This record gives sequence, structure tokens and C-alpha cells, in this order.
Amino acid sequence: MKKKKAFTIGLVTAIVAVGALYVGRVYHYANAQVFFKDTQIAGVNVGGNTAAQAAAKLKSTLKDQQLTLKDGHKTVASFRTQSVDLKVTSQQALRKLITKQNAWAWPVHITTATADTIKLNASNANEQSVRTLANTITTKANQTRTASTDASFTYQDGAYVVTKQKTGNQLDAAKVAKSITNAIEVGDSTVDVSGDYLKPAVSTTDTSFKQAKTKAESIAKQDYIYKLSGHTIAIPNQTLASWLTFKNGKLSADNHAMKVYLTKLSKKYGTIYKTRSFKSTKRGTVSVAPGLYGWSIKVKSELPKLSASVLAGKGMSRTPVIQGSGYHNSGTDIGDSYVEVDKVNQHMWVYKHGKLVVSTDVVTGLPTTAHHTPSGVWVIWSKQRNTTLRGKNDNGSKYSSKVKYWMPIDDTGVGIHDSSWQPTYGGSWYKTHGSHGCVNTPPSKIKSVFDNVSVGTPVIVF
Repeated sequence: MKKKKAFTIGLVTAIVAVGALYVGRVYHYANAQVFFKDTQIAGVNVGGNTAAQAAAKLKSTLKDQQLTLKDGHKTVASFRTQSVDLKVTSQQALRKLITKQNAWAWPVHITTATADTIKLNASNANEQSVRTLANTITTKANQTRTASTDASFTYQDGAYVVTKQKTGNQLDAAKVAKSITNAIEVGDSTVDVSGDYLKPAVSTTDTSFKQAKTKAESIAKQDYIYKLSGHTIAIPNQTLASWLTFKNGKLSADNHAMKVYLTKLSKKYGTIYKTRSFKSTKRGTVSVAPGLYGWSIKVKSELPKLSASVLAGKGMSRTPVIQGSGYHNSGTDIGDSYVEVDKVNQHMWVYKHGKLVVSTDVVTGLPTTAHHTPSGVWVIWSKQRNTTLRGKNDNGSKYSSKVKYWMPIDDTGVGIHDSSWQPTYGGSWYKTHGSHGCVNTPPSKIKSVFDNVSVGTPVIVF
């Protein structure tokens, strides 16, 4: 009994001693504010150190440590930690790590240092400097690396052909920055970037890609029609399909291709800058040079409208945006209201809605000088009363002439006006006493001309 009692007393004493040791160490770690035995931060052993002591060790060790970026066996770049302006030696950050230790669990940290390794989250304190370094490294490295290509589709032989995405070996700066941070946190001198490639932004399995292809196929089957000056022009389905592309993760329209189409359409049907056949009053059908009169498609304004309509995928039937003069839905050009100036016969006729309303002899410009009246299909683009016309004579002297009625027709200062200074009209008078290019009209006739024409009326001079 005495032996058993002694054993019991010894066992209790031992348990009390161990307990006292355990509690003592708990008290030590809780109040001494030191790291557990063999604790490592960024590869540096700071076991038993206070925050201040650990900061000094880290600062000394990490001051000029070299890190190498590896992509497999290939070295991408090397740099020293001082170039990153690391802030992992902050005593405040280290004190926070100490307070996170569970003092009651200190026995677990006696046998192995690996269990004591702590990652000092460098990504918070050094995020910007590491990101800047990663951007510099990847920008340089990617100059000789292959970029990834996104999935795409193109229209070929009546169907959309899909090209799968392809991953290149260009580096993703954000991923590289994370790999650098991870290496710094655990003290590795090698940064593995073999998994840090830029991935294609679009793959054939993406919902957006599948939906875009389906929509493109649907659009190509819709009716897109232009109603243009008496013509109905259907955009061919194959042309529509060829305009559709997949960019930045969404269906887009090829503006360049559509611009080319609109330009060709305007050139084919527009009337501006085109020589015309005109049935004259006295000389039969004549060929008249181009002038200001005429219209074209305003491609710059029409292009975004066409693009939006195509991408809406609901078909289209409309007249494009028109610029210039003389556009008629019926397809007519000059129409039945116009002014005809026959320089050979020195005569002017004004037709309104097909009826002759004014017929008068005139005096046009001197035919052998720069002041000749230019041939062409022009347009009355303004009407003014009681104004003064100014210009230069052949000898360089200036002139000014007051007129009661003024109707400019071109872009050089030529127009139709009264001319009280002319003693006679018609015949061959213009050959020696012609105007500076304008159509001189008898004062007795000019008011009737002015009253029977409007801005936009074509003026055929030949």
C-alpha cells in the first residue's frame, strides 16, 4: 500500500509539474510577445524573436535577395528584392502575426519548423510595387512571345466557319505579380511563371460566342432593303453575312466593308458630278457637264444607321441619308421645273411644272476669257433682293454693281441677275460685251424669273 501511495503521489507531482510548465509557456508566449520556436517568415527563422527583432532580421536578409522568374527551364527575368521596395519588415504587421498565435497550442510547434512557417501577406503592403515590376517584366518578355488568339467565325462559301481559340505563351502581368508575391512570402528565390499565361478572352464554348454565331446566321437570312430614287435594292444575304464579325466578346459589324458598299451604291445611283443628257428647247438632246446640282448618299451619316440596323437583326426597309440637291423618290433627276440657259442661242427659258413661264434673251460671259459662263447643271442655292455684286476686271481693277435680283448658281460667284447697263440682249453681243460670267437678264424679265424659281431649282447651262 505504501508503494502504491508513493507512486500516486509521484504521478500527481509529475502531472502538476508538466501542467505548471505548460501553463508557464502559455504565459510566456502570451505575454512575451515572441514568435513560436523555429517560426519562419519569407524563409527567415524568427523563432523566439519579438516583432522588433524579427523586423531587423527580415530587413537584413531581404535587403538584396535575388529572385529569378522561370518558365520551365527558361529564365524569363531576374530581379533583386530591393527593386520592389518591400515593406514586409513592418513591426506593426509582425506584431499582428504574433497576436494571431494560439499560445495554448505551443507544444505543437516543438517538433517541426514547417508547422511554424507563416506567410507574411506581402500582397497587401507591396501590391503596387510588385504589380509595377510584373508589368515591366511581362511587357518586355511578351515582345518575343506568341499572343493568344480568340475563337472567331468568318463567312465562307455560304456558311460561318469557326476558328477555335489558341493559347499562346505571353505572360499575364496580374498572375506574374501574384506568383512573385507568393515566392516572397515563403522565401523562394525562384518564381515559377509557367502557369501565368494570358488565356484567350473568348472560346468556342462560351455562351456569348454561341449566341453571337446564332444571331449572325439569323441576320443573314433577313431582308435588308434600300429604297433609293425609284429603285429597290436588296442587300445580298451573303454580303450581310460577310459584314458580321465577333470582337471583344460580342457581335460587331464591319464598318469598313459597309462603308465600301454604301460608297459604291452612292456612285451607282447618285447624280452628283455626272454628265447628263438633256433635251433642250432649241438644240435637241445635248450633253451637259456636271455641276453643283445632284445628290449622293451621305455615307458618314448613313453608316452608323446601317450598322445599328444590321446588328438589331430585324431587317430593314428605308431610304438612306441623302445630301445635295435634286433627289426624288420617283427616280427623276432634273424634273419638270428648271432654268435652261443656251449660250449658243443666248436665250434663257424657265419651266415650272412642265410649263414655260419665262422666255428671254440674255447676255452670258465673254467666251474667250476666264469670265465665260461655265457649262454644267447648276442649282439656285440662294435668292436675294437689292444687293451689290463685287469682283475684279481683267486688268485687276475692282468693280461693284448694284442689282435688284440675285440668284447665285455655282460656287465661283456666277448667278442670274438684272443688268440695267446692258443696252441689248441676245445675238452675238456677248462675244464682245459679255458679262464676268453671270447670266445678265433684262430688267423687264428678271422679276418674273425670280418669282417662278425657288432655292434648289436646277439651272442647265450649255
